[in-house]
Amino acid sequence: MSKFDNMMDDTLYRFKVEGDKYKMQHVQDVSSVAKSCHAERKDNNNGFTLERSMRKVGSIPLIYAMQPKYKDLIDGDQAAMAKASEVFFRDHPEFMTCNGNT
Repeated sequence: MSKFDNMMDDTLYRFKVEGDKYKMQHVQDVSSVAKSCHAERKDNNNGFTLERSMRKVGSIPLIYAMQPKYKDLIDGDQAAMAKASEVFFRDHPEFMTCNGNT
């Protein structure tokens, strides 16, 4: 079994047909991600690796990247992605794994 086998287990897709139009709704239970981030925040070196060469700021559930407000999270433009992630973590600090200082 791959470590990626269960990554989408908490995501649900709903499809609705209205005449000749289709609607798709994405639903994800993000409580497990928030709990994991809370545990990491309590039990780490402020997000840094032991060598302090990398830092994990937090986790962003995929469901948020699909929202227009955070569309730049998966844009590919590094500057836009950095700005969008700052906005995301300001709006949703429960997904941060460090104490927020940079």
